[in-house]
Amino acid sequence: MSVYNCYDCNTVLCKDCSRKHKDENKNQRHLMQLISNSFILNFKFRATLFSYHKSISDIKYLPNGELIVLIARENAVKTFSVTGIQRHNIRLEDNPLKMTVVDKNTVAVLLINRSLAIVDIQQNHVQYIRDIAIPYSSDTLIYIKNEFYISYFIMRDGIVVIDMSGSVKRHIPLSFTPYDMCYDVDSQRIYCLDREHGKLICIDRDGNGIFTFTDPGMTDLIDLTIDNEGNVLGLCRNDDSSGNVIKVDSNGEKSKEVITNIKTLYVYPRICYDYFTNSVVIASDIEVYIYKKNERVNI
Repeated sequence: MSVYNCYDCNTVLCKDCSRKHKDENKNQRHLMQLISNSFILNFKFRATLFSYHKSISDIKYLPNGELIVLIARENAVKTFSVTGIQRHNIRLEDNPLKMTVVDKNTVAVLLINRSLAIVDIQQNHVQYIRDIAIPYSSDTLIYIKNEFYISYFIMRDGIVVIDMSGSVKRHIPLSFTPYDMCYDVDSQRIYCLDREHGKLICIDRDGNGIFTFTDPGMTDLIDLTIDNEGNVLGLCRNDDSSGNVIKVDSNGEKSKEVITNIKTLYVYPRICYDYFTNSVVIASDIEVYIYKKNERVNI
């Protein structure tokens, strides 16, 4: 009975044949995936020319469907179509770390020099917010109603909230460091990744706890995103340099593994969700992998 699909060969295989196929192609590292996964690898492309020094540091989708890609050590913001065609290449003054979507044409990029770059994609324009009070940021931020929520750890853990000019509006103390955050507009909840303890923690905009979720399958939880139904998708990395995606329902009551055997290599991979095509997008090293919803399984 067919159990696995090889993306590189476009072949379905039984369990025994998949082992043999993997051994035969171990040097090529063919991408093998369970056909029962909720999302199946449909397409992949490289976001930049191969280099040992370059990697994708973050990915996000704009409301118009363009994929925004940050290239570390290339100091660039690039955009791509759903078919992997590059449309924009905007240079930054320093190395980009993480970003958040501001509106349909704009992203804010946190740079390694602790400035914020406000990037207007259509106008090909960058405005910098400098000297913001985040010297000990954990390199993650979200945008909520004209304010940036940026995690920090200096004497204590928490979130600093700044306005569009860079002025500090307030601090939200927490008992953990949010190593990644995503915001659900409909529920007005902030989902935080407590990487140190392998937890998904949900809070409101004032930092009040709503729920804490743990799962044995969430080993080395790295990055978060939200799907079009308000569920949280957590990207995890395994000891063998592969990865998987765990879906946690919006109330933190149950979880399900929806993607297996992701090629994550040794850098920190990133995940985002394309609401137009119901696709999960994962970046690893300099490659982008697009996983389409599997219509043959009950998600």
